[in-house]
Amino acid sequence: MTHKITIFTFIFIFVISACVPLSGTLEVGLATQTPEIGTEPASAPAPATHTPETVSTLGTVTGSVCYPSEAIPAMTAYFEDQVSSQVSQLAIAENQDNYSIELDPGEYLAFAYRESQSIKTGGMYSQAVACGLSVDCSDHTPLVFTVQAGETTSGVDICDWYAQDLLPPPPGQSALAGPYQEIAGLVYTDIPANETWMIDRNGFPQRLYSERDAKPSPDGGRVLLDREDGIWLVDLASGEEKNLTAAVNRSNGNSQWWPANPEVIVLNSTAPDAGPTMSFGQVSLMQQDGSGYQVLEENRSIWGPAPSPDGRTIAYDTVISTPEEAVHTAWLYHLDTGKEQLDPADYGLDVPEDFLISSPSWSPDGNRITWRVGGSFAPEGVWKIALLLFDLSTKTHSFVYEYQPAGGFGGWTPPAVWSPDGEWLAFTDHSRGRVPELVIMRPDGSDVRSLGDGTLQLWSPDSSKLIFIDYGQGSYLESQIILVDIESMQTTVLDLPPGSQQIQWGLR
Repeated sequence: MTHKITIFTFIFIFVISACVPLSGTLEVGLATQTPEIGTEPASAPAPATHTPETVSTLGTVTGSVCYPSEAIPAMTAYFEDQVSSQVSQLAIAENQDNYSIELDPGEYLAFAYRESQSIKTGGMYSQAVACGLSVDCSDHTPLVFTVQAGETTSGVDICDWYAQDLLPPPPGQSALAGPYQEIAGLVYTDIPANETWMIDRNGFPQRLYSERDAKPSPDGGRVLLDREDGIWLVDLASGEEKNLTAAVNRSNGNSQWWPANPEVIVLNSTAPDAGPTMSFGQVSLMQQDGSGYQVLEENRSIWGPAPSPDGRTIAYDTVISTPEEAVHTAWLYHLDTGKEQLDPADYGLDVPEDFLISSPSWSPDGNRITWRVGGSFAPEGVWKIALLLFDLSTKTHSFVYEYQPAGGFGGWTPPAVWSPDGEWLAFTDHSRGRVPELVIMRPDGSDVRSLGDGTLQLWSPDSSKLIFIDYGQGSYLESQIILVDIESMQTTVLDLPPGSQQIQWGLR
């Protein structure tokens, strides 16, 4: 079964309004009369009085307000005089798509910041806006505009939200306020907006690609996209797109980069006549140009494959189901020699008849693998789920964590996630039912800590922090993305758009 995500498409509507001042000519002067000879001079008429039209000392600025989502959040617009550094403010209401303001004559920058408690995300009037905000508009420098007394300057559209590092800071605040510096390099998908974003090295959100779930390459120059018609590769610099699986008569999905072997893309696939299944499909791979497509395994996997840190081995599971039983097996596929069964009995495990194994995850040094296993393990003989660690160098095993799952927790459990330094494991415990509990611990089973409700955990590159999602009892639009500092165990709710999910951490 290929796992797809429906693509939502929305259109940015840029509304440009202009106000044209009324103008006219007023004749000003005195009425005069010459008296006739021999007559009494008439009384001189009183001078006609005229009130001169008041000339405004202010200029008017108008423009559109945009935001890269279906709705425009409430924000504050700022207009900064480039000579005096004085800043005028204008409140923008939710879903307000244009504005008008009167300013003293001068040279100005126009920018805005979202109303937010913990992060300042801003938009501005820039060279890219004047260019049309197309993919070819790469200059995001703030654009200075002129205000003249009694005149209207139109088209100052506050619509560029894609260069946070070039924005002036809000008055009286640092542009780097909030927790975003702590999550530099994070890539996340904004599901409602159908976009993929990243936090740049200065802590500002930058739109990475105009589709969600775009998976960046290790060098950050390309993204992989799982679309309905195949796996696509997009070059971010040129915008060139290529369907890597166009010539393959299979359904493809769950694509992933292999950081230790950047030329190879690992994925799952199914034959076009395959029936419905709850599995991920068959483990497959190809080169990043689409060549060398291979289906490595004829049987399907419950979970996706795990490429190793050595760049030569892929760990995966298979399941063969019959009306009588389901046989679960663990495998290692070596690029040089082919597949090899990983038999838990070879690691000293007494394998029960109802054994299930899936969801592999490699340690950073490549010497250990954790698997999610299930079965009636001795001595209790009670069916439980465990996090099982195999040490490939010593051929030993250890039960790192065990629990009895509650009913209705919804499918098989995802892999544990190793911290980059190999000192921690983060995984979910489903003993409470539908809402998973996120747990971190040392690989030897010590220092167990519960982080409460959470899933989709992701470690920072230096292993000091963890990001996860707390869905609670609500929908993904009501979820919270939480940052936890491992040393202090202090948590921060990140003010990312509702419906956001982290993809990876470490892109610069």
